[in-house]
Amino acid sequence: MIAELSLLLIDDDELDRLAITRTLRKSAVPCDVSYAETAAAGLQMASNRKFDAILLDYRLPDQNGLEVLRALRGGAYDSVAVVMLSRYENESLAEECLEAGAQDFLLKDEVNSRHLTRVVVQARQRFQIEERLRYSLEQVRCLSEHDALTGLMNRRGFERSLEAQLARVRRSDGRLAILLLDLDDFKSINDTMGHDAGDQLLVEVARRLTLIARDGDLLCRLGGDEFVVMMTSLDHDEQAIVLADRINARLREPIFIGSSEQTITASIGIAVLGNITDNAADLLKYADLAMYQAKLDGRNKSRFYSVSLQEAVQFRSVIKNDLQRALEKDELKIYYQPQIRSADGSLRGMEALLRWHHPRLGVLSPAAFLAIAEETGLIVDIGAWVLHEGCRQLKAWRERYSPRLADLTLAINLSAVQIKQAQLPHTVMSALAQSGLPANALELEITESMLIEVTTDTVSLLSEISAQGVAMSLDDFGTGYSSLDHLKLFPISILKIDKGFVSALGEGGKSEKLFMAIIAFAKALNMQIVVEGVETQAQLEFCTLQGCDLLQGYFYSKPIPAEEFEATFLMAQAQPSQV
Repeated sequence: MIAELSLLLIDDDELDRLAITRTLRKSAVPCDVSYAETAAAGLQMASNRKFDAILLDYRLPDQNGLEVLRALRGGAYDSVAVVMLSRYENESLAEECLEAGAQDFLLKDEVNSRHLTRVVVQARQRFQIEERLRYSLEQVRCLSEHDALTGLMNRRGFERSLEAQLARVRRSDGRLAILLLDLDDFKSINDTMGHDAGDQLLVEVARRLTLIARDGDLLCRLGGDEFVVMMTSLDHDEQAIVLADRINARLREPIFIGSSEQTITASIGIAVLGNITDNAADLLKYADLAMYQAKLDGRNKSRFYSVSLQEAVQFRSVIKNDLQRALEKDELKIYYQPQIRSADGSLRGMEALLRWHHPRLGVLSPAAFLAIAEETGLIVDIGAWVLHEGCRQLKAWRERYSPRLADLTLAINLSAVQIKQAQLPHTVMSALAQSGLPANALELEITESMLIEVTTDTVSLLSEISAQGVAMSLDDFGTGYSSLDHLKLFPISILKIDKGFVSALGEGGKSEKLFMAIIAFAKALNMQIVVEGVETQAQLEFCTLQGCDLLQGYFYSKPIPAEEFEATFLMAQAQPSQV
């Protein structure tokens, strides 16, 4: 037995309604027909009751049928098959109705029992097929917009949701914030425990974020170890900071992967719509810049995007790009700062300090570019150039001002990256050999902060260089970590006392006492003592009285170019030999 069709006829013409009803009653398919004379009444009935199909007249007193059709397809009503009815043939109108979601377009003059019933039944079947296809497409879209591992939205889904939320916020004059999270040192989990363990950790991070997020917040895994929280309801910026702090606190709680306990932290960048931008692309970019700054500031932190942050990032980008060509363009220069014997005020040697003569930014100290050079690996080539150029210059000065200044020494700083390079001993010996400079004329400086992660390879490399006669100096002594261990492990013969201790001399406080204790300690180990940051006559006299060997600082000179150093310190102490 054929099931009865529940139909709604929306038509203001009573004669047409009667004619269509009589036609349907002659059909072999039983029909239960309800009526509405206006668009408003028809929409109300469609919202209150489920119909198999709606027969919709195009001309209605309060709205045309196309507007009603669009309302029916707008999502406010239960989905239903729709057959448009019209007394006038109009191909373009028929196409427009079909494009708007009608299943068929029928002329009233063509209505007969068999035709109308077939149209209604086929319209209902077509609608059911369309609904199944629409559901399948929705499933595919859902899969394409969600991350298979964590179940969170993926980048595609996030971008669609962000655009929709931006439109909503603009209409309501609301606010919205993006929190971009990047897990700190996640790579080490994959490297040491495998990618399965890394995946387990990502799933747990997603679970914790889901528990922390507020109602209405949207979560996304952009890819890899990057996640996003979109705060769709924001009254003030502090709410974003509070959420970021909660996230970091929750992530720091131990995570168990099998029998292994792991701890993970995240760097979070925050950007707020309206504060600095009103479009999606910039909002995500600015959150990324803020996250990058959180990484630079030591990780496990959150940072807000600001104009000053953008300027710093842009400056960093310029430095990074231009540094690639600084060596080949001969923009890097070595400046020299004298090291003076405290006993008689004579010149003992100098420290080589790198400067970059940037074509647009002027003379830059290493503070502006050294971190980038280490990050990109350029420091290896730059460090090799400093060694070769410094040794060449010292050899030239030794010969030119022999015999009185034939024993001048040169101190050169090594970076944290350089002391991990297996080729460092070869680079040092090559610089000495090419210049003809004896090994005892060169002093290599390392800082305690470089040696936090001491390895046997690092000790071996520096010991190999020291065995050739090159002196090793520990710079910034007293400001780093595990000082005694460093003195025991590494072949250090020179101790450089940090200028922070010197600035407190004369105050009689703990810094002054510690300064004196360091000197006594170094003497007990037969180490040469170099004091940095000497700026006044009183500091000079105090250091001399305490028996410091060499003094260095602005009292004598700031770092200056080779030509100026030669004119100021070398020519004054010796006459050039005949060449």
